[in-house]
Amino acid sequence: MNINSIFITIFFLSIYIIFKKFNIFIDEAKYSEHKIIGKENNKPIVLGGIFLIFVVLLLFDRSYLYLKIFSLSVFLIGHLSDRNYLSSPKIRLVIQIIAFAFFVFFENLKINSVNINFLDNLLENKYLNLLFIVFCLSVLVNGTNFIDGLNGLVSGYFLLILVSILYTAKNPLPDHPILFSDLNLIKILATSLIIFFIFNIFGKVYLGDSGSYLVAFLTGYLLIKINLNNNFISPFFVVNMLWYPAFENLFSLIRRLINNSNISHADRLHLHQLIYRYFRSKKIFNPKIINTFSTFIIILFNLPIFIFSTNFYYHTKFLILILVMNLLLYLSLYLLLSKNFKIKK
Repeated sequence: MNINSIFITIFFLSIYIIFKKFNIFIDEAKYSEHKIIGKENNKPIVLGGIFLIFVVLLLFDRSYLYLKIFSLSVFLIGHLSDRNYLSSPKIRLVIQIIAFAFFVFFENLKINSVNINFLDNLLENKYLNLLFIVFCLSVLVNGTNFIDGLNGLVSGYFLLILVSILYTAKNPLPDHPILFSDLNLIKILATSLIIFFIFNIFGKVYLGDSGSYLVAFLTGYLLIKINLNNNFISPFFVVNMLWYPAFENLFSLIRRLINNSNISHADRLHLHQLIYRYFRSKKIFNPKIINTFSTFIIILFNLPIFIFSTNFYYHTKFLILILVMNLLLYLSLYLLLSKNFKIKK
């Protein structure tokens, strides 16, 4: 265990004990229909955002100045949402888009290719490239917030992403060493999520909007940099890493438009919520473990796409095939649950 790991562990345990003793940042899920599902713990602490932003500010190298500044901005947007001071999804989205646009500009981020000729031609324009990255970050960040409804789901999913990146870095192609200038940053984030996941899976702490926004923003940044610095890594490696929260966001938008539902209002029809409610209705498990059980089902559902993607990160056609199969499985499972389980809106 290195010095960063020791610091992260001690720091997390310290703030957890303090927040627990003085009832600081107790979850206020009662105001959100989306957040009520699966909340068995009466007094969980919304600790994820606070924990992660201090890790970013204290442990990230000083060369990541813009990343620190805009991570703080993302955290503050989420924190205001957690405290119900910024309850409007539309206003949050507008502020996010502005912050992401400035971040992409100052960091000089760009996407070289998505292996689709039509889009690649458009991305040659630097302004369209910027808008595309802002769009991707917005979809990812808000999609991650959508799936943040079960203990350990977001922290476990993004921990898998970081582990997959580290595995890929240590298993490059013989003639193509992978450039990971941010490898230490990835290790710091992975270590932070491991300690958080252990408490999160038991419902002791929650990420909250601030934590889910922040972990998605940081991971999105890392994968954009990987795409930028390693042309031989297929862009669909990045897509496959982030497919679940991104697709959950886009699918929810389409679903609400088809059903003439208000797209800015939260609902209880996300896949993880249907899985949770299905097993709860069957009464075959102790209600206290259904939350965790549902999380592991979704993690196991995603595990194959991570395994295949990390071993074939250079093979675009194969990665597309795996992605399509996953999307079809998602839609099939969603259709099955929505038809065989009566859902009360």
